[in-house]
Parts: sequence; C-alpha cells; structure tokens
Amino acid sequence: MSVILDLTQEEIAQIKDITKQADDAQAVSVAAREFLRRTRLQELKQGSGNVDFVNNWRLLEAAELGQPLPTN
Repeated sequence: MSVILDLTQEEIAQIKDITKQADDAQAVSVAAREFLRRTRLQELKQGSGNVDFVNNWRLLEAAELGQPLPTN
C-alpha cells in the first residue's frame, strides 16, 4: 500500500535516527507501527483496574472438584 507523506528532511532524518533504519520508507513504517503499539498499550493501561468480577472462585472451584459448596 502506498501513502504520500509531507515530512521535512529533518523530520525524516530524526525518524531514521530514532528507528535505526537507513531506508526512509522502512523508517516511517517502523515508526508508525511503534506508534500504534504504544497507543494500544496506553489504552490497555487506561482500562487497568476497571475490570469487574464476581468473587466466587471458591464456589467455582468446589463445583469443579465435585466438593460440597463452602458455607463461608
């Protein structure tokens, strides 16, 4: 897939330096993928601690093991 970008030579040089790539296209490709990876990680971090769960693991374990259900 082709994409046309409007970047200055300085910006391309910085991207090549950061990504350690000699080829302009490869450097931009690596930078874009890294941007997407970091964005996904940031989204996951924002959801951290916001997971609802039911604290019924004792009941589930007893049922799995075929044991009587705990009373406490």
